[in-house]
Amino acid sequence: MKNNVHKQIIGVCWIVLGALIFSLLMLKLTSAGSAVAAIGMAIGLLYLVAGFWLMANLPKSWWVCLPAAVLSLFTFPVGTLIAIYYLWYYFKHEQIR
Repeated sequence: MKNNVHKQIIGVCWIVLGALIFSLLMLKLTSAGSAVAAIGMAIGLLYLVAGFWLMANLPKSWWVCLPAAVLSLFTFPVGTLIAIYYLWYYFKHEQIR
């Protein structure tokens, strides 16, 4: 039960972060370079997918969530906090199973 609460919190945070990145890039699509916009949108979609997988409590969600956590480390300060929270959760709770 408690593990699901952590998954829900991290999932919501990644959905919000992914939606924020994706929407900001959509607003600046004309001024940003096409390669930068494509990479940014892919990262935003990765956060969205990772968040939805955590919210759905899908098995093997770590396949998407670990890369999202590594990329999230570089989006200081909010993304870094979410990544640290997920890595703490993953190494403490998921490895026990």
